[in-house]
Amino acid sequence: MPLSLSMPVSSGALPKEIETNPKKARAWVESLPLTKTIQSTKAIAETLAALNRGKISADERIALFEIYRPVVTVLLDELDAIYAYASLPLQPKQKEAFELAHFVAAELSYAYKIFVVEKTGKLIAFGIKKSLITPFYRILTNLLAQMMQSYRTYHPVPKGVWLEASALFLYANEQGFADENADPDAKGSVGDVYREMLMLSLADPYRLMYLEVDRTLELLRQNRGLVEFKSSSEGMDPQRSFVVAFDADVAPKPLVQGNRPPLGEVMRLVDPTKLVERLQQKLKAGNTSAASVAKSRATHDTIDLIARLIRLWGDPPKRQFRRTAAETGVALCSGIKAVAYFAELATNEKTEISAEAIADGRTIPLLNIPQDPMSQLIGVEEWVVLNQSANGLRMHRNQPGNVGVTVGEVVAVRFVGGKTWNVGMIRWLTLLEGNALEFGIELIAAAGYNVTIEPTIGSSNRPVQAILLSSAHAEILPDTVLTVPETFADLREFELNDHGEVSHVRATTLIERTSKFDMFQFQAS
Repeated sequence: MPLSLSMPVSSGALPKEIETNPKKARAWVESLPLTKTIQSTKAIAETLAALNRGKISADERIALFEIYRPVVTVLLDELDAIYAYASLPLQPKQKEAFELAHFVAAELSYAYKIFVVEKTGKLIAFGIKKSLITPFYRILTNLLAQMMQSYRTYHPVPKGVWLEASALFLYANEQGFADENADPDAKGSVGDVYREMLMLSLADPYRLMYLEVDRTLELLRQNRGLVEFKSSSEGMDPQRSFVVAFDADVAPKPLVQGNRPPLGEVMRLVDPTKLVERLQQKLKAGNTSAASVAKSRATHDTIDLIARLIRLWGDPPKRQFRRTAAETGVALCSGIKAVAYFAELATNEKTEISAEAIADGRTIPLLNIPQDPMSQLIGVEEWVVLNQSANGLRMHRNQPGNVGVTVGEVVAVRFVGGKTWNVGMIRWLTLLEGNALEFGIELIAAAGYNVTIEPTIGSSNRPVQAILLSSAHAEILPDTVLTVPETFADLREFELNDHGEVSHVRATTLIERTSKFDMFQFQAS
């Protein structure tokens, strides 16, 4: 049956400046300065867009795109370095790079879509199977690129990506070439790319931190051929039931906690059992049991990531705490520097607030967001709490302002009437339509206190900003400190300065390390 894929509308003849001679096109694209990433990518983007909308044969268009593709790949990597894993909201240059990368990935796929629709739409199409394998692969890899771009910046996957990816895989599977390698240059098959898309979406990508979505993709590529499709659940582990609708524009879903299956009529179960078993073998080979790794978030390294993927793909987690709907505002700041600054500010506010309260009859302020220039420069603003549980909050803001957020970052919130700032970590994040942001916070301490710590031995010998945490969480013991990454070393000795009161301490246990912070326990030395 013919495929229905999104494509641009033809606008007539090609502009005269667009080169269609392969030799001259190669010379032009190879002359572009790769160091001028934005400028060169815009030039290629304009050319790709013109070719996709101009009158030219599908075969000629494909040949030109194959010439441009190696240079485009390099430029997309350069764009990725600008926008990927940045705090949200993206700054102007980062946003420009992200939108340009999205545009180029979409334009790259259009040429192959035009070719595929033309070939599959013919009533008599003998011997076209071989000519379709590489175009199908190119389309899927560009859809995957758009997905990865979205996951790296916590954006939603573009509309139509899932519907087209599923339709292409289903067609390739029915025609018998889904698992054939595209060509010597291709790193896999259509089926490999589609399964990577499925398993990435089931890896809870909006909870993944710096580079973890890339590491997950690399793990999937190292362990290809282990994810299966089934038409019935017979013989499947009920804890590993995932379903995908090939005829709907939705991601696969785990069938746990009474989840409804995705809308659609062409359903298949996704069975990752062999993949999970292979990952379990990797943990054992590293002399690390899944059980012991599962209890620790200390380094968020590859071993820890594998353990989390095993839980997600092998035994999808269930909610631990009941959530209570809320609709209240909180003040929020983000980052070690900001949390330390506002914790210090709150400490100094206590006497002033008490005096003010006595003077005008109030006992506590409502939502006390500092408005002084320094506070606004560091970053603080009001966010809405949509719901909360025993250890977390779901935050929302329609138009993000001067506070940048990303998964794995330290944040602090001050509730209505609160005097201290509750400290927490961002565990998931997603950008919604209209530039609205939502994220989840795991609260770890009712208050934090601004201190500095200075290694007693080392080349820098400089004080490091730190936050001393109050003990109000089951996992946070007394004498726990939050500080910048790479501060902790086993048994490393520090001078801890608490507003002039200096004590000598020794680091004992690393509780968690991300690209944004170290959290560890210490004891007197």
